[in-house]
Amino acid sequence: MSRRAASFILGFALALLVGGGLWWWLSGRAHRPFGAGGPEAAGQAGERIGFNLYFPAAGGGLRAEPRELQVTEAPKDRIRKLVEALLAGPRTAGLARPFPEGVTLGSVQLGGDGVAYVDLRSADHPDPPAGGSTEEIQRVYSIVDSVVLNVPQASRVALLWNGAQRETFSGHLDLSRPLVPDRSPAAAAAR
Repeated sequence: MSRRAASFILGFALALLVGGGLWWWLSGRAHRPFGAGGPEAAGQAGERIGFNLYFPAAGGGLRAEPRELQVTEAPKDRIRKLVEALLAGPRTAGLARPFPEGVTLGSVQLGGDGVAYVDLRSADHPDPPAGGSTEEIQRVYSIVDSVVLNVPQASRVALLWNGAQRETFSGHLDLSRPLVPDRSPAAAAAR
């Protein structure tokens, strides 16, 4: 056999071996849930847990809507899933979504001091949606209450808009510092 023919056969065999190994590796990943086994698994695996999501209700308060969400034990994953469910809107008549469609969740961070940083984003709007005082209170506390009352590791929430912490969203609430849930008697009565 010539040297050229031997090189061709060896190259072909090597290509088959690499191709077979790649096929085996990729086919094994296709049968696992997305992200299973790697660092991404924290956002994908888990179990269904019941939470109370606080949505704006008629009359100016918030009302709890029980919801089961697929979450892991990771507090950041729970915060992310809670806020995403809020932004998707309620399933109960008489409740409203806290922000208009098109507002999405950017990053979520949880500091060791219990402050959850929630970055709301809108590619079309550099500023948060305008609204009156009641609407701003409902929007902000819908997120603050849903996060802090469902995630024990979070004690306060700092809201960001398009990556920046603002003094206010609509001119009525001071958002320059992290907020605690609204547990006033009026807020509790509205729930």
